Amino acid sequence: MLIAGIDVGKRGAIAFIDKETLRAEVYPMPEDYQEIIDLFENKKKDLLIVLIEKQQAFPKQGVVSTFNLGIHYGTLLGILKTLKIPYEEIAPKKWQKAMLGSGKRTRKENKKLSLEKAKSLFPYLNIGKHDGKSDALLIAEYGRRFLIF
Repeated sequence: MLIAGIDVGKRGAIAFIDKETLRAEVYPMPEDYQEIIDLFENKKKDLLIVLIEKQQAFPKQGVVSTFNLGIHYGTLLGILKTLKIPYEEIAPKKWQKAMLGSGKRTRKENKKLSLEKAKSLFPYLNIGKHDGKSDALLIAEYGRRFLIF
C-alpha cells in the first residue's frame, strides 16, 4: 500500500512510499497534466492517501507566480477529486517540524536540510539537488510515520 506526497510547483515533485516495504520512488512534477493523471491512475489501486502541501500567498510574492501556483494547486486537487483518490492538505510547517525538527530557519536552510534528510532516508534514490523531490519524499514519509491506517 502506497502513501504519496506532493510538493506543488514547477520545481515540485510527486513521491510514493510503500507502507510495507518502505521502498520509495519520486518523480519531478510533470509539465503535462495528462502525465500526472496517468501516474495516479497507474498507482490508484495501491494508494492509501495522498498528502499535498497546502499552498498560500506570501507577502512580497509576485502576483503572476502566486496566480500560476494557485492554478497548479487547484488542478492537482481537481485531479485527485476526479480520480476519487483520498487526500489531505498539509501545512509546510507541520511536516517540516515533524521531519526536520523545530527551530527558526530561512527557506534556503529548510531546503538544504530537507535535501540532507531525504538523501539519508532514501540513499538509493537519485535526488540530486532537486529540493522538490526531497520535500515530496518527506511529505510522504510524514504520512507513513504519523497517519494511522
